[in-house]
Amino acid sequence: MNNLYRQRLSSHLKEMFKYLRLVFNDHFVFALLIFIGGLGYAYSNGLKELQPNLWWAKPVIVVVLLLVLQLGRFATLFQDADVVFLLPKEAEVRQYLRGARTYSEGLAVVYELFGMFVLLPFVQVTDAMSVFDLALIAVAQLLMKDSLFSLAIIRRFQVKAAWLKESFWFKWAVPLVILLVSVYGLPVIGTVLALVLAVSLRVADRRYDAVPFDWWQAITLENNRMMGVYRFFNLFTNVPMLKGVAKRRRYLDWLLNIVKITPRNTYLYLYSHGIVRSGEFSGLYTRLTILGMILLYFVRGTWLPVALAVLFLYLIGFQLIPFYWQFDDIVFTHLYPIAEKQRVNSFRRLMFSLTGITACLFLVMVVIANQDWQVGLIALVVEGVEVVLMVQYYLPLRLKKKK
Repeated sequence: MNNLYRQRLSSHLKEMFKYLRLVFNDHFVFALLIFIGGLGYAYSNGLKELQPNLWWAKPVIVVVLLLVLQLGRFATLFQDADVVFLLPKEAEVRQYLRGARTYSEGLAVVYELFGMFVLLPFVQVTDAMSVFDLALIAVAQLLMKDSLFSLAIIRRFQVKAAWLKESFWFKWAVPLVILLVSVYGLPVIGTVLALVLAVSLRVADRRYDAVPFDWWQAITLENNRMMGVYRFFNLFTNVPMLKGVAKRRRYLDWLLNIVKITPRNTYLYLYSHGIVRSGEFSGLYTRLTILGMILLYFVRGTWLPVALAVLFLYLIGFQLIPFYWQFDDIVFTHLYPIAEKQRVNSFRRLMFSLTGITACLFLVMVVIANQDWQVGLIALVVEGVEVVLMVQYYLPLRLKKKK
């Protein structure tokens, strides 16, 4: 069973690296570096304006640590067929779970340490904790994460104790109490409580060695975890595992009626109806637009909001380009007496409308967040230039390159 998990982990990592290469292409990496640099600069400037002993500093530290604690889920890599083919090996499933825990917990430690590293400057400026206290809080954080993995293993067995399967208390309530104790001046006691929690759940886990393994529960949890991973990648690239479902969306008929039914608009009619009713591309467009608006609402400055708006406009435009070939598998589209140039122009009109709407929404959020007409004017000019360059020059080059 140990070899089986290693083989699956190797295949899983290859798949993840394949998607990461697609996501972190040269353009995106360049834009991401600009965004991270701007965000770090804004974070640094924000820290300079803070004063020690702020009343709201400790609650913020507790909330951030509690949210960081939820990062990193238990990756069992179970597959649907395991309920049949691994059933004879159920007695050895503990060996398999041991390998899964080692990988998952190692990855989670990286998340926890990185989150605390980012939070450290804020803690030092607003609370001035000693190095010893910070180290104890870090240890308590890692111990609580260990207890969550013990709880995850318990949930995959047919345990009758309902309180052990109730995730709210162990994922949110108990860690909240421990963090409150640790941050509000008693980090030693907080660490001891975290240690007691971790040891108790490990002991509870061992008590259920003879309990039957809940294959369906384990497979369902793993499928849900992987769907979350695939949805993240789907924000940036097409994922075959996620198949969108077409929806009628009658409430958008007024928008589709703008396109006149004429031979000239054949592909524009097809693309506009397709993008509205496609679960995959419409969801991708909506999620990125809403995410960009939310981030722009919280970002202040002259150039950082503009850079963020440019980044998300590029991401949206780049991810919508594959929609051009969405209907190529339908044989009837090849019978259209429509020139390729007319098809490209129809798609450009669609892209111009979608990116233009997003640019307007981003502009509104920039103006609301900054309350400065000069920043709004800069965003208007830069976004307008980007939309024109993307639709008039970048898009035709991408389509020509794919032929």
